[in-house]
Amino acid sequence: MPCYLFTYHGYGTWLPDQPDGYVTREKGQLPQDTRQATRYRDLMTEGECRFDEAHQQTAIDELQMAGVKQDFRLHFVATEHTHLHVLLSWKDDRPWMRLRVAIKTSLTRRLNREYFDRKWLSEGASRKRVINQEHFDYLVCTYLAEHSGWKWCEERGLFR
Repeated sequence: MPCYLFTYHGYGTWLPDQPDGYVTREKGQLPQDTRQATRYRDLMTEGECRFDEAHQQTAIDELQMAGVKQDFRLHFVATEHTHLHVLLSWKDDRPWMRLRVAIKTSLTRRLNREYFDRKWLSEGASRKRVINQEHFDYLVCTYLAEHSGWKWCEERGLFR
């Protein structure tokens, strides 16, 4: 049974001028680059998207509904103003990329319907395969639980 942590970033929130640097698909982690950040901003078609508490709760609600409709098990969601983490698993042989795209589409449609049309999420999304129970427990008990936004998990439901 595949189990993954998908991370969806708000549009324009993870640019190369971050103090910890930035990530590109081709080169991986790179150091902070203010010139490249300026280039990225010049290419943006909309302003940066930050998720307030209402957006975070709407996203969590949509992820719960998407789990039922798209037949995946939602284990944990953690939010911040800049991104959403989604820990999930599924029983069939769908590739992770297909599910990652379907979830992003569900999130975008719901946020557009509830608020207004815009680019909510950056292109693509990161993914990490959960390798064993120890890794899963670390994600649930430590990494995701320490996020400052709204969270949801199977055991507790919605919490802060």
